[in-house]
Amino acid sequence: MALEGSLKDFNILEVIQLLGQQGKTGVLRVWVWGKKDDEAGISFFEGRITHATSTQRTKGDLLGERLAKTGIISRDDLYTALRSQKKSGRFLGEIVVEEGMAEEQAVLNALYTQVHELIYEVFRLEEGTFKFDPLSREALPKVSVQLNADEVMLNILKMVDEWPEIEKKVPPPTMVLQKSGTLEEHGISLSEDHDAVYRLVDGTRSVQEIVDISLLGKFATLEIIASLLEGGDLKEKGIKRVETPGRLTPAAKVRRQQKPAYVRYGVGLIIALILLFISFFPFNFKFLWRDQRGATYSLQGYVEKVRQERVEWGRKIFFLEQGRYPEDLRELIDSGILAEDDIREIDVRRESNNP
Repeated sequence: MALEGSLKDFNILEVIQLLGQQGKTGVLRVWVWGKKDDEAGISFFEGRITHATSTQRTKGDLLGERLAKTGIISRDDLYTALRSQKKSGRFLGEIVVEEGMAEEQAVLNALYTQVHELIYEVFRLEEGTFKFDPLSREALPKVSVQLNADEVMLNILKMVDEWPEIEKKVPPPTMVLQKSGTLEEHGISLSEDHDAVYRLVDGTRSVQEIVDISLLGKFATLEIIASLLEGGDLKEKGIKRVETPGRLTPAAKVRRQQKPAYVRYGVGLIIALILLFISFFPFNFKFLWRDQRGATYSLQGYVEKVRQERVEWGRKIFFLEQGRYPEDLRELIDSGILAEDDIREIDVRRESNNP
């Protein structure tokens, strides 16, 4: 009889612990409430966890993508392995090792991280259902981590307990880090995991890029980064702003709103023609200059209001990128968020210190 229930009634870690203690073989499937296509699967062999998969993980979280990003396998090898997996249905890690694309230990390290991160995500689900499908004749995969269920449970609880403090210490994902040189100056050596993260810091990579290419996973990598920053071994260099055709940074979105020169000239020409028309055919336009508290705004008041709103949005974008509000409007221009025209004639006395 299959074990199944609701995440409201059963803690998923308790279910994992039970399956481990009873030495079960099979797959524990978890679904987000009402979404049968959003499925996570945790594979067991005689009570030990061997794999973890999910249909909704981002591309960067997949095992093959992680191996390619870290340089363990090439992109060509990844595509070859994926084609083979599609035909055979075998685990990707098994194919990569058997075809000689990567060392088994490197794949096992990536699997270890993938299992913990996925179970952590499942543990944080507030609503959902689970079902364990036993497989009595399931063979042990040739490349698998075989993790003790109790140890995994303790590691997940540690992640849950320590993450709030780590989150306070780590810089934004777009922050570029550089080495301070203190370790080299004093000849200090680091532990294996700390050294692995430290070597990824080159003065050009952002925090997110370091996490992406680290085999230690998001939690462990950020924990180490926070520790190295706190000890003065690393320091912040600045925000990395990358603009791609498919995805724009907040600052790029603001700049894109600025019209090309020919559009501005065209608008100016239209306004000039309207004013010329008015000079020949007088009309009462006093309604355009009513007080701003009335039903309409003056042209001057409207322009000022638009500029004020653009500055406020610029300050919010600056806060998201730098972690603080700008001391003056010139910082918004220097950082490329706003242009000179955006702050011209702005009444600085009306600035808000808390957008």
